[in-house]
Amino acid sequence: MKDAFLTKLEHMQIPVKNLSESIDWYVSNLGFQLEGRSDEHHHAFLTLDEGPMLMLWETKEETNANFIFKGQLMPVLLYSTNHIHKLHDHLKEIGVEITFYQDEGFGWVLKFIDLNGNMWGVIQITNSMKEANT
Repeated sequence: MKDAFLTKLEHMQIPVKNLSESIDWYVSNLGFQLEGRSDEHHHAFLTLDEGPMLMLWETKEETNANFIFKGQLMPVLLYSTNHIHKLHDHLKEIGVEITFYQDEGFGWVLKFIDLNGNMWGVIQITNSMKEANT
């Protein structure tokens, strides 16, 4: 489409049970930076060096940022890393539920459940795939 209506993904929103606890967890365990917070409106904005912002919404309702495909829980969020094995070891060390961790040929894939019940996906593309795409 020549005149696209949308230009980029601005931010993603996920539910959290406790805003302060979640901010601390995502910053200390995943490397996010806190960009802004509103206790009055129960939300915060987190960023990484690249990509859209992650908006956290504190809610008391039972809800998660996941979906089911053919009976399998799937992540809405998928991030990239250059340190998937270190991340896996760190998450395992702090007791995070790892649901998937293996080499898929094109790269390593890691899926885990955060402290709010949201599933996250992380991928580390192999060098041969990166070179093929350049």
